[in-house]
Amino acid sequence: MIIRLAWRSIWRNRRRTLITASSIGLGLTFAIFFISLSEGMYGQMIDQVVRMQAGYITLEHPDYRDAPAVDLWVAVPSEIRTEIEGWPGVEKTKLLVLGQGIAKSGAGNMATAIMGVEPSVEIQSSPLARNIIKGSYLETHDNPLVVVGCEMAERLNLRVGKKMVIATNDVNGMLVEELCRVKGIFKTGSEEMDAYFIQMPLGFARRLFRMPDESATQMGIILKNPDDQRRVLRKVQQKVSDFPVAVLSWQEVLPELASYIKMDKGSNYVFQGILIFLILFTIFNTILMSVLERKREFAMLLALGTRPGQLRLQIFTESIFLGLIGCSLGLIVGSLAAYLVHVFGIDMSTIMGESINISGFALTSKMYTKISPGIFLGSTTIVFIATMLLSLITMRHATRLSIVDTLR
Repeated sequence: MIIRLAWRSIWRNRRRTLITASSIGLGLTFAIFFISLSEGMYGQMIDQVVRMQAGYITLEHPDYRDAPAVDLWVAVPSEIRTEIEGWPGVEKTKLLVLGQGIAKSGAGNMATAIMGVEPSVEIQSSPLARNIIKGSYLETHDNPLVVVGCEMAERLNLRVGKKMVIATNDVNGMLVEELCRVKGIFKTGSEEMDAYFIQMPLGFARRLFRMPDESATQMGIILKNPDDQRRVLRKVQQKVSDFPVAVLSWQEVLPELASYIKMDKGSNYVFQGILIFLILFTIFNTILMSVLERKREFAMLLALGTRPGQLRLQIFTESIFLGLIGCSLGLIVGSLAAYLVHVFGIDMSTIMGESINISGFALTSKMYTKISPGIFLGSTTIVFIATMLLSLITMRHATRLSIVDTLR
């Protein structure tokens, strides 16, 4: 009887019901959208940066992190690499040779960071390979060809096809120089990358540093889904436990980025908490007004013999219906909005420019949301439970009426 009475009561005043349900739905829509947008930004940020580096998981010499040097290299057997690539959740593995040197041209010289890469892998996974503005990206047998940043090309007066010399120290500490040509010029939007970074084929990098065949500074693992990182990390550690290599997560390889995201997430949680508080305050105000408008109705029910407990149960049941209607509406609209931004993105270039720099890495200003059942169901559950708790406060006003004064 109470369920039927509650359902009929909320539709006796359709306008009030629609306003209350809409306030709940609108609040949930905002909560879902902004939470999925912030999580999508973090995921996009991590994915872009780690793909420019070794990936989500890195294998390197145990001493390399303490004192990076070209003579601290690893040699992971190709059979193990092939096996890892076949694991569920693994998109690709990659080898990198990292070092420092001096880039020289007729216009001058400057310090540079050198990265030897596998072009066939980079062109599929690295954002840098998609940011070539002049010339073209590397190919596997491009020896001795390199791609350089636009800032370096301007300072050293380099053009596509022009010669340059790279001077560095090999694995034995001997000074070596190699003549090469510029095949492409890239622009990432990061001053550190565009002014001091050179990429070359892996074979050329090994020859430059006099490294053995099959050796590399790092072997990286790129994942299809970042959520699989812990599972794959444990499997890799077990697989290479007999080899003298360190298996690191991207958080250990890029601590500056990890710290930035952790700090930004903390401030973002504060913002989301304030947002949800304002949403719940609006919902509480709407529910309270709907109860205060019905004082005469509640006084009449109490005068006719309705027990206060029954009246409170009726109001609570009405709140459940309103919560279900409002949360369903908010879940549908919020999920749809998050999905559209996940597919098409939001261009923030008018606010942030073409790119933003974080820890020396340039990120695109086009933002995408993260689609996750956990975000949708978690936000819906929080708003629904909060609505039920707020209804408990309003129930007290309904049953603490002065029947005589209200009916008079």
